[in-house]
Amino acid sequence: MLSIIMSGLNVAQKDLSVTANNLANANTAGYKKSNANFVDVFANDPSANPKTAIGAGAMVDIVARDTSQGSMTSTGRVTDLAIAGQGYFVLNTATAEGADASYVFTRAGSFGMDSEGYMVTSSGARVQVVGGGTEPVDELPAAPEPSADPDTSDAKIKMVLEEGGPTLQGITINAKGLIAATYSDNSVKYYGYVAVANFPNASGLKPIGNSNFVASGDSGVPAVSAGGAPNAGDIMSATIEQSNVDITQELMKMLRAQQLYNGNARMLQTAVEVSSRLTDKI
Repeated sequence: MLSIIMSGLNVAQKDLSVTANNLANANTAGYKKSNANFVDVFANDPSANPKTAIGAGAMVDIVARDTSQGSMTSTGRVTDLAIAGQGYFVLNTATAEGADASYVFTRAGSFGMDSEGYMVTSSGARVQVVGGGTEPVDELPAAPEPSADPDTSDAKIKMVLEEGGPTLQGITINAKGLIAATYSDNSVKYYGYVAVANFPNASGLKPIGNSNFVASGDSGVPAVSAGGAPNAGDIMSATIEQSNVDITQELMKMLRAQQLYNGNARMLQTAVEVSSRLTDKI
């Protein structure tokens, strides 16, 4: 009996922890809420009659991530990006010269430009592009097809094309993620497409904090492409995707978990009192 009550307390506590984390990240851009799923437990007794067997409590089966899209908020900043549909931005966290690339994935597209012209996150991770190169091109580059081994590069926009030459006036990013820069001599240069990674099982990505994820055996190998490719969403410039947390729903889940915890706590107290009375009579 006590083991059943304790299992009820444990699952209620886990449910409260998951819900509290969702509420804490309700205003975190790109955050994906989690749901705790539970299963019933039966004793493994070969001699037990399956028709009369009773449960032995509950346990956590899995904490699953909900990858549904959050609401979109307009910011007015060109380098703030969101993905309308499936996919994740690709970031290179290894910024030191000569360092091996270290890729992470995110839906939080609050990007900016550093002093060297790289498009980066607030922590300095560089946004990756495909279909580009180390130098900008004059002609519109073709959007690359999805690939598990793409040729990616850091998104670096030149502030000045050459010494004493035209300077950067502004950039645009279209639905496919094509980065186009306009210079003071009215020339337009192209810097490739913002990379979008799509996974066979996006809910299997491993979270590492700051709304970033790394690939895992459960997520599968990503296919990286430009925006708008098969199974890749469109890029929305000057827009940020908010978390997909529904605060009202999470508060209801918290109340339910609290009631479950309180109910099991009262059962535990009753069980202890009954045991104490029986002991006193012996």
